[in-house]
Amino acid sequence: MGIADSIAAASMSMSRLQFETAYDTAMVKKSMDAMEQQAMAFVEMMDSIPAPSQYNFDVYA
Repeated sequence: MGIADSIAAASMSMSRLQFETAYDTAMVKKSMDAMEQQAMAFVEMMDSIPAPSQYNFDVYA
């Protein structure tokens, strides 16, 4: 039974490692999606701000 137990333990270890890897990947993807949404909101906000004129002369000085 020693060999069977070690095979089962190795299998459980691999399953746990695969789960942890899948979980970590999902969390990174969720974080990246949130950052993408924030970036898009920032870009949309910047689009609503008028660009400065090319020449900023102070004609009243």
